[in-house]
Amino acid sequence: MKDGRKNAGEYILGFLFFMIFRISSWLCSVPMWLTLILHFTVGLSIWWFIGTLIAWIVAGLIRYLLICFGRWGAAAEDPVKENKNPYSTKE
Repeated sequence: MKDGRKNAGEYILGFLFFMIFRISSWLCSVPMWLTLILHFTVGLSIWWFIGTLIAWIVAGLIRYLLICFGRWGAAAEDPVKENKNPYSTKE
């Protein structure tokens, strides 16, 4: 793309890649796996697992959106400023 914008398909692929990266981040997904194990061993309600799964996905989505927002702000061009220094003008 000439103007630096991406289409929705590229954002979806980026989000899926980011979620796969989050799956490999075991530290963030430990509560989800613990509630699933407790569901099968102790009989904890499956809603606890679903709640932690949703929280994990929402946290990944927020982090992904913050990264996209940072890239969008970093790609903005600075406006051209007028040179007010009289000694640097070329005549």
